[in-house]
Amino acid sequence: MAEMKTDILSALSQNGSGIQLQSLASSLVEAETNSDRVLTERRVEDANTSISAMGLLSSQLGLFKAGMASTAESASRVASSTTNAVSIEVTMEALASDVSAVVEVNTLATSQVLSINFDTNTNTSTLLRGTSISLATDNAMTPLNIPIDGTNNTLTGFTRSLNSIDGMSASLINTGESMAFIIKTDAGVINALNDDSIRSIKEALGLTANGTEGQSDATNNPMGISSDLVAATDANFTVDGVNVTRESNVIEDLFTGHRITLNSIGTSTLISNESNTSVRERISQFLAEVNTLKDYLKTATQRGLNGAEEGSLAGDVAAQSILSKMGRLTTEPISGFGEQPVYLAQLGIKTELDGRLTLDEASFERAMEKNPEIAEALFASQYGSNDPGIAVTGLSFAPPKAGSYALVYDPNTTPPSATLDGENLDISLDSNGKTTLRSSLGDTNGMTITLENEQAVSANVRYGVSLTNSLETYSDALIGAGGLLARRETELTEDLQDFEKDLIAIEERVSLLTERYNIEFGRMEAMIASINETGEYMEALVDSWNQDN
Repeated sequence: MAEMKTDILSALSQNGSGIQLQSLASSLVEAETNSDRVLTERRVEDANTSISAMGLLSSQLGLFKAGMASTAESASRVASSTTNAVSIEVTMEALASDVSAVVEVNTLATSQVLSINFDTNTNTSTLLRGTSISLATDNAMTPLNIPIDGTNNTLTGFTRSLNSIDGMSASLINTGESMAFIIKTDAGVINALNDDSIRSIKEALGLTANGTEGQSDATNNPMGISSDLVAATDANFTVDGVNVTRESNVIEDLFTGHRITLNSIGTSTLISNESNTSVRERISQFLAEVNTLKDYLKTATQRGLNGAEEGSLAGDVAAQSILSKMGRLTTEPISGFGEQPVYLAQLGIKTELDGRLTLDEASFERAMEKNPEIAEALFASQYGSNDPGIAVTGLSFAPPKAGSYALVYDPNTTPPSATLDGENLDISLDSNGKTTLRSSLGDTNGMTITLENEQAVSANVRYGVSLTNSLETYSDALIGAGGLLARRETELTEDLQDFEKDLIAIEERVSLLTERYNIEFGRMEAMIASINETGEYMEALVDSWNQDN
């Protein structure tokens, strides 16, 4: 239809005004719509560029988040032992303090071992005589009763049942002459089976009170069992001359944040401390991650002034706010790591003229010499107190607000009273009989305080979020669902959809304008053509009159 109208206009223009009406209509339509089209196309291009740049920024922040996590998890504490008799390792760097101790191992923790030999007529399928066994340790409140039935009434089934019990293992072996049954408990006297349990096991194997070990008797000892019992022992050792006893050779409650393993009888000197070299390496890793993100943001947000190329995120509020956050790192306080906030400048970290962060080696060495634990503010979120007789913990999924809080406990009131940051605390006793104070209100919600001694306390407790953990959380909030960048990408996508709708509307407007001009010019040309035809008729009529005269 449009082509037919164009052909009609061409025919009319030949007989009418002689003007190229098709070209004129196109020019007029372009004049009315071109500026809107160019502006909208530029907006579409800019939106696509911004969406792509926002995706790249999200990727950069993902790498930054991973870098912060890696920096926080890396170790700067070095633990060592002078001999193989005792080994030491760091398990929780955030809680670990320096260790310097001489450990002398006198005895190792060992398991209780019950060995039972059978006569040559016994095999894995031999049936047990008992109907149940009852097992308990000297400290157990309630014995464990195990029925003996068709599922476990052979030596093989009985072995399987005992192996299913925590703290115990059982094995059935062929000695070459007969079968032997070995039952082993976890190390330590507290885990050993009591006499009644040993008797119950023997009775299940057919040994009665009238039977004699080592003598086969169809009634009183049908399997001809004989037994040997090796008693369990606790680990006994000294720490700087102080006697210590543990039920296991692997000890995690001796030095906070460390695991001690007793390997043999002997003496070892244990050392654990922060290595300046390791701390420096962690700080260098931290600075590299921050500088990489800052360099990217600086390039992406530059305005393109003085001939410089404009960045893909120039003028973007979200990107600029992140860059500003990175720029404030050296001046923002890190609370909860002492009575006063910690600043990066105290560690020798400074901002250069180009915005990059660097480490002043001399200032760093002085800071570490003055306070070796100051670097924890950078790497390890932790609870603490200025009173060594106080242990502070909290909820990992809902930690309190970082900061230092005043604790007051008075056991002499009726009932005893305790406040933290002015809020009352719940008071109870833990399983060891120690006073435990819990906060369920305000900024300290979730804090649990355990007192080593039952006496009045006036102290400060604190919770500090390390800078690496804080930046990791910040990055996660930016790129996570509902985060700043996610919202910004949604806004840009919605803008792009609106711009694309505007382009469609402009094309529709072009079609309508073109059709309107075609109609109007068609009418004009028809009128001009009619006038021209009338003129030609009048000229012919006048010529005819002249010839007649």
